[in-house]
Amino acid sequence: MIPEALGACAAAWARTQRVDAGPSPVRYREAGEGPVLVMVHGLGCSADYWVRNGPWLAACGFRVLAPDLPGFGRTPGPEGGLSIPAQSAAVARFADALELPPAAYLGHSLSCQAVLELAATQPARVTRLLLAGPTGDRRRKRLAHESLGLLRDVPREPPSLLPLIAQAYLRAGFTRWLRTWLAGKRHDAFAAAARVRVPALVLVGDRDPVSTVPFAHALAGAIRGGRVEVVPGGTHALIYSAPEAFNRAVAAFLTRPAAPPLPTPAAAP
Repeated sequence: MIPEALGACAAAWARTQRVDAGPSPVRYREAGEGPVLVMVHGLGCSADYWVRNGPWLAACGFRVLAPDLPGFGRTPGPEGGLSIPAQSAAVARFADALELPPAAYLGHSLSCQAVLELAATQPARVTRLLLAGPTGDRRRKRLAHESLGLLRDVPREPPSLLPLIAQAYLRAGFTRWLRTWLAGKRHDAFAAAARVRVPALVLVGDRDPVSTVPFAHALAGAIRGGRVEVVPGGTHALIYSAPEAFNRAVAAFLTRPAAPPLPTPAAAP
């Protein structure tokens, strides 16, 4: 991170912008110049959620963008919520509206499934993939597991995060939030992961009761060349609770030289 650039990037990030991207104008935040990184917020949240990450990563030499998904933040959207394919399509429309080149995509929590779907179905758009606190566990009782995990996670989060989350959830509305969450359970994250052919990093907090370290390893193992980094002190909202370690891990991954393309199964010896 370049210290003298941080102030300018923070000022740019503080200003919200809008772009026509489909049915409704999409609100987003942007800062920095360089290789493109698109960050997609988790369930019920908005671009505001990346306040501890966007400016810092932009100061590292990236063009960082964070949209509000339709129906969340201040982007209008359907009351019935968004399925994972619908989230993926919304991110693609956002990229098209801004004429973004192939880019790195970073998702948090439920939106990890959206960027996985994007990389699986539209691989030409994605150069690298980052999954922070991903969801998509295959266990039968995953709704109960995530519900209990979220309850356990609340007292572990920084107190300053709770008003930010509460405001975003109230704006989204309970029905939209619930239907989006339930729709995410009908998506097979592992099937999408098996189709990804770009370098991928799964980041998980060592104090995250929702996305556990064993699950992170299982999901990374489904991605050819996927790897895991455990963030010390990270909760489920590791992007907020452990921003320094998280940001450094993201920047290191994005600047690491890409490995040679992996062979397809048909070409393997």
